Amino acid sequence: MSDSKQLQEALGIQLELFQSTKRLNLSETYEVIPKNVSSNDPLIKWVSKFIAEPVEKCFSIEGKSYVSEISPANFKNKRTKQFQSHFPDLREARIEYAIISLASKQIIDIDTDSEDKRIFTIRTTYYQIQKEIVEAINKRESKDLKPNECPYNTTSIREALEVLKRTDITVKNHAGDSEYIFNRI
Repeated sequence: MSDSKQLQEALGIQLELFQSTKRLNLSETYEVIPKNVSSNDPLIKWVSKFIAEPVEKCFSIEGKSYVSEISPANFKNKRTKQFQSHFPDLREARIEYAIISLASKQIIDIDTDSEDKRIFTIRTTYYQIQKEIVEAINKRESKDLKPNECPYNTTSIREALEVLKRTDITVKNHAGDSEYIFNRI
């Protein structure tokens, strides 16, 4: 299949997902797409002790059915030196929302790559991410945590960013003949 035909098909389901909705807030549409898989999710099928197959989760938007296929990030565990599958879960969701919040508060650099595709860049620190997470927890759970009390240290945040970057999410229409593939960061 040619690159232009693949691009057209990807754009087709993307348009179907986002333009067919009557929702004015596209983030609501994004929120409906299943993107997380709990470590004890019964849908996980392990190929070996540490490697898992993608997980499929059904969802619908305004009566139209779709399937979200979440392919885990596979990379070497720094301690065991073995490849492992990592699915995004609560930690990754919190970090993604922290990045979205930071992006809404900061100036984002916009550049283009060699194919004239736009690239959006946000510059932040682990501390800023921790601060955003703690502020969200404090607001949501009426707590008074300080950034150094964040449930995620820099190593955990670094790993979560890797999981967000390497996890592929493929959204397919009800017939399974169109798909849109994306990463969360």
